[in-house]
Amino acid sequence: MPLGSATLDALFGVLDRGGVIGGSSAGASIQGSFLVRGDTETNDIVIGDHLEGFGFLRGVGIDQHVAQRGREDDLTEVLLYDPAILGIGLDEKTWIEVQGDTMVVGGHFTAYVHDATAWPDDPGEDDALYSELAAGDHYDLGTRTLLD
Repeated sequence: MPLGSATLDALFGVLDRGGVIGGSSAGASIQGSFLVRGDTETNDIVIGDHLEGFGFLRGVGIDQHVAQRGREDDLTEVLLYDPAILGIGLDEKTWIEVQGDTMVVGGHFTAYVHDATAWPDDPGEDDALYSELAAGDHYDLGTRTLLD
C-alpha cells in the first residue's frame, strides 16, 4: 500500500474513530514512521532503501524477532542515524498496545525501548543502550518514561 494512498487515509480514519490496527512481524514494523529493515533485498539491513513507514506511531521505529534473532542492539544503528527516533524492539509472541501516548506490553517475552536521550554520555561496551519491558509494563511514549 503506497504512502499517501486512499487506503492508508482510511486506516488513519479507523484510528481517528477509536478503532484498532494490528500487525505482527513486518506488519508491526510498518506502523512506525521510520521503517526498520525496509530494504528491498534483505531483512538483514537495519536501515534499508525504504525509510518511511505508515506513521501510525510518529517518531517511532519498530523491529521484530529481537531475542530470537540476536537483534537486541540493532536499533542502536537507527538512533545513531536519527537520535530523535524512539526504537521499539519486539520479541516473538510479544506485542504492544498503544492508546494515546501510553504503551502497554503484552505477551510472553520482552519489548526493548531504545531512547538516545537516555544513553550515558560516554557509554562503555557493557552499557545496555535500551530498556527491557515485560508483559504488563506501561510506558509513556510522549515523556519516554516507564510508568508505575
